[in-house]
Amino acid sequence: MAKGRGTGSVSSAPAQKTSGGNPFKQTLTVFDMVIYGLISMVPIAPMAIYGSVFEASGGMPALAYVIGFTAVLFSVFSFAIMIRTFPSSGSIYTYASHIMGRAMGFLTGWLMLLQYLITPTLMYIIGGTALHGFLPDIPVWVFCLIFWVLVAFISLRGMKATVKVNRIALVGELVVLGLFTVMGLYYVLHHPETGGLSAKAFIDPDKFNFGDMMSSVSLAVLSYVGFGVIATLTQEAKNERQGPPRAMMIMALILLVLFAGQCYIATCIDPSGSSFAHNTNNGFYEVAKMVGGQWLSVLCAVAVALAQGLFTALVGQTSVSLILFSMAKGGSLPKKLGTLKKGTNLPLTATIFVMVLSLVLIFVMLPMGMDSVAKVSNFGALATYGILNVCVIVYCWFQKKERRHIFRHLVFPLLGAAICFVILFSLSDVALLVGAVWLGAGIVYYLVLKYGLHRTISLS
Repeated sequence: MAKGRGTGSVSSAPAQKTSGGNPFKQTLTVFDMVIYGLISMVPIAPMAIYGSVFEASGGMPALAYVIGFTAVLFSVFSFAIMIRTFPSSGSIYTYASHIMGRAMGFLTGWLMLLQYLITPTLMYIIGGTALHGFLPDIPVWVFCLIFWVLVAFISLRGMKATVKVNRIALVGELVVLGLFTVMGLYYVLHHPETGGLSAKAFIDPDKFNFGDMMSSVSLAVLSYVGFGVIATLTQEAKNERQGPPRAMMIMALILLVLFAGQCYIATCIDPSGSSFAHNTNNGFYEVAKMVGGQWLSVLCAVAVALAQGLFTALVGQTSVSLILFSMAKGGSLPKKLGTLKKGTNLPLTATIFVMVLSLVLIFVMLPMGMDSVAKVSNFGALATYGILNVCVIVYCWFQKKERRHIFRHLVFPLLGAAICFVILFSLSDVALLVGAVWLGAGIVYYLVLKYGLHRTISLS
């Protein structure tokens, strides 16, 4: 994005001042945030859920990822406007608070917590499931505990340690993805029985079903939702208004190519999905075995396990700790969560709380299965991204009456909200039930805060 583009006269809004009152050190560049975000979303993320997305989409996983990208694209535009207007580590929680009031802001933050509190646990389960497929004698929960200990050790060392570990991880993931891509293309081109690089591996009109496709998108979108973590780093960015939106757009475009590309190649290798028909959790690894043998299959599984169970879980824990910090500073959560460790950007109490909660959730959610836990997490993500787009419409179109930019301030956010809510209601019944219960609990908690404890939630 060009400097200054995308805000219009929204820049005249009462943006929050961070200089002087910002407790964070503003050290992160666009490059740092892109690396941080790429690790959060994981370039090889589709490998973990490829079999499930393939099955749900009728053999068109690449198309599912392209459709999921549209929700991300419009939400990135909305994030750009909101970040430049209200720079804050609270992200969508803060935007909704300022634009639609304390009650809506609190409930938005509450929905964000559903996604972020579950994310570390989900990553442990994904990583443990990948390794369990090759070491079946070791229970998944044992691998989860190993990842939990490693994440706890690194996260308590602060943001600098997290960024350094992330850069090393990203290089490793891209190397593995590069190996699969090169060897996969070679395999397809030298095995005519695969059907070659067929358009049907992307979309097959004879098999397409809208309901099934949206169900697969509701799972595939898990790989995209991590882009929102960049908003939680706004106060640490060197350029807090321009940096995060640029980083988000760069990541969205990169991941569209990587996600859809690896799914397309895998589908070309095994268009019928017969190699993993009875083992969807390890679907991608079975495809990798066709291409390069057992060693490539194990390499992909280990890469996914480390990427999700360690590195992405680390990003998720850091992000939710910052969100808890922001909500506590505003009065929505206990004040103790809103404290920073002296000399660092580490919200120590919030970090420890997330660690303990994740440990408990491992044993609570593991019996639900990887796909179900992923969709519960997506409920919070899709709901808050929908609210983000609504915030842009309410603020720019109705409150500020910026009617000159009809696409930027009305059409794009309207499309973004519609897509998010359509995908949201395509989630499983379990995910919708858990989401509804969580939202109901949030409403009760807010009423207790306001009318029982007579607590005023700050918007700053």
